[in-house]
Amino acid sequence: MTYIRCPEHWLFRYSLGLKRTPKKILKHGFALHEVFAYHFDQKKKDGKGIKVGDAKEFFADVFLGALDDYKQELEATRPYLTKEYLKKEHEVDINDLLDRGMRGIEVYFKKLNPLIIPDLVEEAFEFQASKDIKVIGRLDLTHVNGTIHELKTTRKNPNAQDIRSDPQLAIYQLGYHSIKGKYPVALSKDYIVLSKNDSKITRFRVARPFANRNTVLRNINAIMKATENNIFYCMHPAESWFCSKEWCGYYTLHQELKKIGLTKFMSKYSKR
Repeated sequence: MTYIRCPEHWLFRYSLGLKRTPKKILKHGFALHEVFAYHFDQKKKDGKGIKVGDAKEFFADVFLGALDDYKQELEATRPYLTKEYLKKEHEVDINDLLDRGMRGIEVYFKKLNPLIIPDLVEEAFEFQASKDIKVIGRLDLTHVNGTIHELKTTRKNPNAQDIRSDPQLAIYQLGYHSIKGKYPVALSKDYIVLSKNDSKITRFRVARPFANRNTVLRNINAIMKATENNIFYCMHPAESWFCSKEWCGYYTLHQELKKIGLTKFMSKYSKR
């Protein structure tokens, strides 16, 4: 998925091992993920799960703990972060994130939790993409009826989309098949919309998902072949928010790569 979003990010993070750029919002999402993973694991065992108040307390503990890691990551990556990026991160208010998280937990427990009877929770999977490539991953949550649930958080109401073409969910379908011996009956992309004054749930659901196994495996192998042959190009236009000084933690590395070329860049950073 990293290569699909930006091949140069894959180069920086996985080939050269440069630290992942820190974001408070990522720690926020991680904390929410941990809350719901714990809740549904408990719900699978006792049919109830944890209470809303306990979920909020757990969220606050995990989020504040993750911010300690964030501070260390920030120091480790500071040399190649732009001042615009650092300014934007500084403006992200932790108390605001805590409040939004609390409201998101409330609306999720009220609107979506009653509809889900968990089956697989944080279930590991693996399958062969080819003789030399094994795909490993983890399914966050599935319903006993065979629906895969993918939870996301966002500040803006997401646009409708055909999740049948989502490469991540295509891989999840194959992962589900490797565990259950059959494909899921549905895919549900569940968003907690964390607006400033309120929160709501937006869901995109496909009743009859279709994973063309050969297409998915061919794409995986093509990406890995590209990485083996040092094919890394940032395809976003210069005006794209994804590659802006404010949003891209690898911005200075992108610019250096363009300036000195791949050979010199690899020689410089592969020694680290």
